[in-house]
Amino acid sequence: MTLSATATAVRNNHRGTHHATHSDAATRVEAQVQAQVEAHVTANAAAGDTQAAPVLPVDRTLVHRAHLKDVLPTQLTQHSDTSFTVSARWPREHALYLTPDGRYTASLVLETIRQTTLLVSHAGLGVPLGHHFVMWQLCHRLDTGWLPARSADPASVTLEVEVTEVRRRASVPASVSMEMVLKSGDRTVGSGSIRFNITSPAAYLRIRGQLPDTSTLGPTAALPAPIDPSIVHRSRTCDVVLTEDADGGWQLRADPSNQLFFDRPNDHVPAMVLVEAAQQAAHLSAATGRFHPQASEMTFSRYVELGTPCRIEARPGIAEDGKAHVEVTGHQDGQLAFTIRFEQSVTR
Repeated sequence: MTLSATATAVRNNHRGTHHATHSDAATRVEAQVQAQVEAHVTANAAAGDTQAAPVLPVDRTLVHRAHLKDVLPTQLTQHSDTSFTVSARWPREHALYLTPDGRYTASLVLETIRQTTLLVSHAGLGVPLGHHFVMWQLCHRLDTGWLPARSADPASVTLEVEVTEVRRRASVPASVSMEMVLKSGDRTVGSGSIRFNITSPAAYLRIRGQLPDTSTLGPTAALPAPIDPSIVHRSRTCDVVLTEDADGGWQLRADPSNQLFFDRPNDHVPAMVLVEAAQQAAHLSAATGRFHPQASEMTFSRYVELGTPCRIEARPGIAEDGKAHVEVTGHQDGQLAFTIRFEQSVTR
């Protein structure tokens, strides 16, 4: 079942319980998702053979991106209520997801997992657009040495997705866990998993209240000075998410004008900004000045609020199997907000 067929199945499945569990607004949302995915398939059909690899990304709203160029998935195929295949295309150029020598980074793998999660949730599990996703855990593991160099054509990857747990509130998922297998062609090159909650706009407002978001923040001139971009292997100052503090450690520095991090108004620091902070802290803590994660385990304990200091600490080490690791933590208002553990082969 392709992307458009998936949305149709979601719509038909919901019809049976509409009067008991769905409002007219929810029905309009489902129709909106249906229209978007059918437009995507129509566009791909116009571009060439629909049996070949899709050439266009899915609708940006299905993966919560404001700009089409930042959308990675190109197709969703549903095999059962809990089994899906997502095709994705990686960009040839990107400010964050390519190393200086032109290789893709683990952060791109994690962003691909995140966008895959959103696409499956909306088009496969029936989560209405506008609902909020709260990530609790995110993990990945790659074959040693696998992360391709960019080529003349965008790289293509496939994710085989299994929804391992769904808890629903009425008919809408409220808590979901997924596991994924990452493939490059016919080769299995890695895996990932994610666990998250989903809240309606009304519930999110009750939980969070009326907080200021990035659209109301002051100018970026008020941000603390970044660390030198070159030592965290970044070319743009706006991509640096760490600043030195008085104790010789680091504080989180999130630039709301950076559309790679904040491409829509947000009342907290997105999880992928915290992942980037951990990656930069890992570089700074490595004896070689570079850390290329082969695997990660992430736990997010609470929201990281805008405008409040968040201290970042990194603890590197070598495991008994000879692999280097670094554990990065973020504390805000004296409470642990997240823990991210990266691992790499020492021979890298």
